[in-house]
Amino acid sequence: MTNADRARALTSELGLDRPPVALAFVNGAPEGVPSNSHVEPSACTFWRLAEERVFYVDAAGHQECPVGAMTMGFEVPPERQAGAEQFVGMMVDLQYLTMAEVAHLPSVKQPHAGLLYGPLAEFPVEPAVVLAIATPRQAMLLAEASESVTLRESPALPTMGRPACAAVAWSANDGNVTLSLGCIGARTYVEVPDDQAVTVIPGNLLDTIAERLTVMSRANNELAAFHADRKREYAAAP
Repeated sequence: MTNADRARALTSELGLDRPPVALAFVNGAPEGVPSNSHVEPSACTFWRLAEERVFYVDAAGHQECPVGAMTMGFEVPPERQAGAEQFVGMMVDLQYLTMAEVAHLPSVKQPHAGLLYGPLAEFPVEPAVVLAIATPRQAMLLAEASESVTLRESPALPTMGRPACAAVAWSANDGNVTLSLGCIGARTYVEVPDDQAVTVIPGNLLDTIAERLTVMSRANNELAAFHADRKREYAAAP
């Protein structure tokens, strides 16, 4: 299945308002792909820009946000350590995070020199992860199609909060769909609406999800009609 096919399935079956975005952890820009030369305030800002075009960002381009740099698998260079400590310290002082939590911040394990970003429909390589800004209903369908919510002894849909970029690292490392409730940074830079969240789909599940979405969408539509009829019947009963 091509990336264009995958994007079409996700967008049409889920009814996404915004195009799904792909990320790949690479050692350089593929031929013909430009590097992003503009300094951006956060790693997640690239998610928003990637809705429109394909581009490459090296490790240095992620350093404006030390938390984002670390989750994307990059070390903070010595000259930026003081700024990173001040940034994290501010969040700790606000009681937004604790130092104990910082120690558990996930980081992409795959070796890489930079990231490739872009719309899934135009992405030139196999994605490591795909991000979809989704409503709870859309996220429900994604989880059902990926079998993340299959009834079993232990649920398998990780749900994360701040920082939103941590869900990217978690999904890339773990290979499972991850739901991020977002963070105030992502809601600002990525412009995630209050009634939507970020779903992170690992590349290894893209084809399975794209194929099963049609089945799950049809099943949900038929069940919706069934329950609506049942609701009317009970409402009309004496």
